[in-house]
Amino acid sequence: MSTEKQSKWEAYKQPVILIACVLVGAVLGIVLGDKAAFLYPIGQIWLNMLFVLLVPLIFFSISSSIAAIGDTRRVGKLLIMTIAIFIITAAIAGTIMFIVTAIFKPDTSITIETTSAAVESAEQSIGDQIVNTFTVSDFPDVITRAHILPLIVFTVFFGMTVSTLGEKGRAVSEWLANMSTVFYQMVNILMKFAPIGLACYFANLTGTYGPELLASYGRGLLIYYPTMFAYFFIFLGLYAFVAAGRWGVQHFFKEIFVPALTSLGTRSSAAALPLQLRACDNMNVPREVSSVVCPMGATMHMDGACLATVYEIVLCCALFNHPLNGIGDYAYALVIAVAASIAVSSVPGGGAAMETMLISSFGFPSAALPILIMMTQLFDPGCTLVNSCGDTVASMMVSRFLYGKDWYKRAPEKAD
Repeated sequence: MSTEKQSKWEAYKQPVILIACVLVGAVLGIVLGDKAAFLYPIGQIWLNMLFVLLVPLIFFSISSSIAAIGDTRRVGKLLIMTIAIFIITAAIAGTIMFIVTAIFKPDTSITIETTSAAVESAEQSIGDQIVNTFTVSDFPDVITRAHILPLIVFTVFFGMTVSTLGEKGRAVSEWLANMSTVFYQMVNILMKFAPIGLACYFANLTGTYGPELLASYGRGLLIYYPTMFAYFFIFLGLYAFVAAGRWGVQHFFKEIFVPALTSLGTRSSAAALPLQLRACDNMNVPREVSSVVCPMGATMHMDGACLATVYEIVLCCALFNHPLNGIGDYAYALVIAVAASIAVSSVPGGGAAMETMLISSFGFPSAALPILIMMTQLFDPGCTLVNSCGDTVASMMVSRFLYGKDWYKRAPEKAD
């Protein structure tokens, strides 16, 4: 039992310490007021170091993963169907959060001055926004944190090109993998100082803007977690019904209990992966489906993250006086949320990369990043629960579309 408690503490230790330090910093800022500004340089130095690491981290981690992929032509149809389901369900999750935030609006008791970049972004046409979000016109522009999504597009293209070179590209692929390991470790080291950096930053932030800023977090929890649980029971149940009717709903909720508790308790989709695969076996999901969909889903299928990302977009739009006007703005925000949750989630430290993408896409000031990092920590257990369990139901849906409505009646595969 002591080992189990220790394991749970290890899973939650980092966010607990981080949240505690941020609260200490926030209280210190409230007490000191404007005098807390002396802590600003410490927080900003940590933030700048994180910004510097993001671009090479994204490039090496994603390109090395893609470059290592072998011939996928045999499973082409499976991959296309899997990615399509990931995108569709993430878009549904994001749309739901837009509806919820339209009814229960984020806290708007405080607004923070915006930048000219936000105004310029708002004045662009939808076509210009799409072009400028996914591409840039010159190479130096693609290696800046102001253009995260174009960087990802370039990185995927680069990784695929290395993969097509076969033996000639092996040396490059190995170099990319080694560089990815280096930057992964740099982020790990830097994140050890996150409690200090964010505590100092929040001390200055609350010292400048007052305790009203903290109300945004409390309201965020009251909005996100009921929405997350509603999505889990209603929409994952609906996806199971699409996959296998009433049988699918009954067996999904029966088999998902242990994986769900594991993902919630460890805050890790990877930790729950073996249990997700066992749940798929118990529901007779073909191995050739579950062995692809679940591992891919652990890094790409992020419905819970999409729920959180949409809320964070709406929150920042409220905080920084950057309203979403019309269906075009909401469609653009949904594309960004889905792309961020799918594309960046596989990157070590991907939460910060995802939040940086939001900042660059909407022109929010850099002050938004610590706010979003804190919000992500609060949402993370719920995100992991939906992300992980969504992989199992996605395996069921892929089986339905590949093998027909009676897929679960096939002869069960024996364990190896």
